[in-house]
Amino acid sequence: MICNYDGCGCGMSGGRQNSCMNGIMILVSIIGGLLFTTATVLLFINSLITTVGFIAWTALIVGLVFLFTLLIFSFVAEKGSTAAKCTRCYLGGILFGIFGSIFTGLIGIATSFAAVAVFPAVILGLVSFFIAYTVISTLFLLKCNLS
Repeated sequence: MICNYDGCGCGMSGGRQNSCMNGIMILVSIIGGLLFTTATVLLFINSLITTVGFIAWTALIVGLVFLFTLLIFSFVAEKGSTAAKCTRCYLGGILFGIFGSIFTGLIGIATSFAAVAVFPAVILGLVSFFIAYTVISTLFLLKCNLS
């Protein structure tokens, strides 16, 4: 795991540290991302979502906002504080989701789509997976900071 050094833990309660739940965060984010992807692609196949461009722009904006927020949060957190430990604990998973959202959003914007093709469904699936992964992993970081 990323966080098995120097007592990295989240949620300092009663003087003892809880272990880093990075593995659980990754598992829950993957499962949540796959469920969200399935729902989104089914809506696209049934023509309830007609364009991928808006969702791709949303993924790009969400990824950039989360990236800048994470950078600001990392610089503001005091060394040794719970916020710094939580950020160090979940950083790898969150950055995976953020960069995946940014890159798949850029791919979705750069290509033009036909509503009946398979390629837009694949791109939409990737974009929606990374959006869900980013949001779920950020919720784990917030939960760690609030505990």
